[in-house]
Amino acid sequence: MWQIALVRRGLLVLALLLTGTGTASAATQITLVLDPAVPTYGTNATFSGAVTPAAAGEQVDLLFDTGSGWTTLGSASTAADGTFAFSMPMTTPGSYEVETQGATSPALVVSLKPQITTFVSGLPYLGSTFSLGGRLTPATAGALTLTVGSRTWPVAVASDGRFRHALPTSQSGLFAAKLDLAPTAGFEAIQVIRNFRIRTPSLSLGSRGPAVLALERELAARHFVLRGVNRYYGFDTYEAVLAFQKVKRMARTGRVTATVWYRLSRSGIPHARIARGSHIEVDKTRQVLFEVRRGAVARVVHVSTGATGNTPVGRWRIYAKSPGLNGSGMYYSNYFLRGFAIHGYYSVPPYPASHGCVRTPMWFAPGFYSRWAVGATVYIFS
Repeated sequence: MWQIALVRRGLLVLALLLTGTGTASAATQITLVLDPAVPTYGTNATFSGAVTPAAAGEQVDLLFDTGSGWTTLGSASTAADGTFAFSMPMTTPGSYEVETQGATSPALVVSLKPQITTFVSGLPYLGSTFSLGGRLTPATAGALTLTVGSRTWPVAVASDGRFRHALPTSQSGLFAAKLDLAPTAGFEAIQVIRNFRIRTPSLSLGSRGPAVLALERELAARHFVLRGVNRYYGFDTYEAVLAFQKVKRMARTGRVTATVWYRLSRSGIPHARIARGSHIEVDKTRQVLFEVRRGAVARVVHVSTGATGNTPVGRWRIYAKSPGLNGSGMYYSNYFLRGFAIHGYYSVPPYPASHGCVRTPMWFAPGFYSRWAVGATVYIFS
């Protein structure tokens, strides 16, 4: 009888070995996918798959190819149906695979989508300084180019990924700034579009805000004198606009229109009639005064000369000076011939209106007085 029992036990062991019952089985296949398939740099993504045949509790290792060998990034256990998952922030493109006892998945080559954040800064007005800035993450993801209309520029990216590039402001209207990334290996090409508008608002006495600031900066850059660059369209801004309109032989309104913005954006510092030495120039036709230093115009201000055309034309010198306000309402006077002087006055209209002197705005007169000594040359042109 013991011989029969021995034979039965042997058959049972053989059956267990053949069916795998009662012992850990080796996997024959393991799969690997990534969701999303192309992750954004720095965001979480999930590696998942399944082991066949299914078994709970099997260890699955996630591996990464470093270029000099595979390194283990983490381990997970399978569920009862053989599935597994790894969730992690994605910062490194390259080849990934999973393995378990008896099986290794095909390598999954992962590329990443970089991140580009953008902002605009400056003053979005014709001729002003306006720029597109932002950050590329990671900074090594590729090379950036900026396209606006038919023009394209390379964009320099700092080591921390930050960048800034000027936007064109030579025309008004709505435009699209397109940032294109030419990627390095392991990253995806992307494009970011940022729309911007260049404006030409109407401005006049009493206006306030960033548009006035942009206007004042442009006037000051061209040496039209202001009391300050302060976002307020006061009388000094009005008079600087008048001076610009006079220089450009435009209608003398003191108001800013789209035409003024356009002409201002395409103009430079006015040129002296006599491009040498330091002197004062008064243009009776255009009713402006230039302060000239070493042949270049340092300041431009609007003036009013003799109503009858009697302001004397020629080359003169300041022979006397009188500070403060005199009985005729002349303020900080600089005499260049007999009783003719350059002085501040309460009224400086856009046309000739004086008795023969050269009137300047009151706020301008003290500074002008202090800058020019007795003996300074004065040219008056008709």
